[in-house]
Amino acid sequence: MFFTARQLEQLHRESGSAGRITLPYRARLTPMAQDWIRLKKVSLGYCDDASKSATGTVTTSAPSSARPQGGVPGTAGQASIAQYATEQPTTPLLWWCDGPCGAAKAALTGQAKESLLRPIDLPQDPKQIVAVVKTIAGELKSGSASSAAIVVQNAAVAMVFANRCPSIRAVVGTCLEAVEQGIQQVAANVLVIEHPHKAFPQIKTMLGRFARAKRELSPDVQRQLAELATCG
Repeated sequence: MFFTARQLEQLHRESGSAGRITLPYRARLTPMAQDWIRLKKVSLGYCDDASKSATGTVTTSAPSSARPQGGVPGTAGQASIAQYATEQPTTPLLWWCDGPCGAAKAALTGQAKESLLRPIDLPQDPKQIVAVVKTIAGELKSGSASSAAIVVQNAAVAMVFANRCPSIRAVVGTCLEAVEQGIQQVAANVLVIEHPHKAFPQIKTMLGRFARAKRELSPDVQRQLAELATCG
């Protein structure tokens, strides 16, 4: 769904002009809406459900006249945030970088303020990828972690190694849609991000979606994975 500059302006007013607007993960902005964001210096947040807004009720289906009138701006959104917080996983998302990754590290630090994240205590060296994958696989299997993010320069090696482990279902974070499909279709629990090709907002948005994801592996996918495990 696309949001226009006028819609963003209306949502910003309804949130009490607090400098932040929360949109659904699948939301897209028109060029004029992007210009409005830069001009007003408003920050964007994303959540699973448009009704769960950090700064006010955001909805694309109900008209303004159908929303509750009066009260303190933003209180509905604050209540939603309290409810949303209870839906966060109780086990952390593990993460590891293969070297200096400024934008990715900043995104991880920022996301750690909103989600439960824990770094993997291994050197940031590409040669450590096998040890990293083994650590992630063990913690996912034991239930000590809910998911993991591997931030690397190139995803090829990480993907091949990670998907050799039965407890791991890894996907590459090429874009938010790819992350969403990985979660919905195969209950992906490891996200591989190529940090040279992604900017801070992209990485943070993908991490936020992945950290909060509810994963449920369908019987069909379980059967298909078991069938593929017998391949030579």
